[in-house]
Amino acid sequence: MFSVQISLVQNAIKAGGRRSVARSEVQMPGRVGDDGIRSVCRVSDLSIAGARLETYQALAPHSVVMLTLPGQPPRRARIVWSDDYTAGCAFDQPLSEAVLDQLVAIYGFVPALPEIAMFRA
Repeated sequence: MFSVQISLVQNAIKAGGRRSVARSEVQMPGRVGDDGIRSVCRVSDLSIAGARLETYQALAPHSVVMLTLPGQPPRRARIVWSDDYTAGCAFDQPLSEAVLDQLVAIYGFVPALPEIAMFRA
C-alpha cells in the first residue's frame, strides 16, 4: 500500500540542485524487476533521464533493473539512490521528448486549487 505525500515541485530545475534535466510530477503505474523477478511500482516523477520509483521492495543503490512504463518496452535503468521503498533511477538510454510529453499528458500530477480560490469573485 502506498502512502500519500504531496510536494509541489514545478517542472523546472531548482537553483543549486543536482539535476541536469527538468522533471515532471506524475502518478504512473510501472513494473520494475531484476533477475527475472518483476514487481509493480509507482512512478512519481519522470524526466528524459530517469524517474523516482515507489516500490514494494527495497532497491539497492547501483543495482541495474528493468523498468517498464505504460505502453513502452522495458528499459534498463541504474538505481542511483534508495531510501526504503523509494528509489531514484537513471535510464541507460534517455526517453525521447515525444514519449515523455505523451506520458506526462496522461499521468501528470496537477495539484488541486486551494479552496479559497473557489470563493473569490
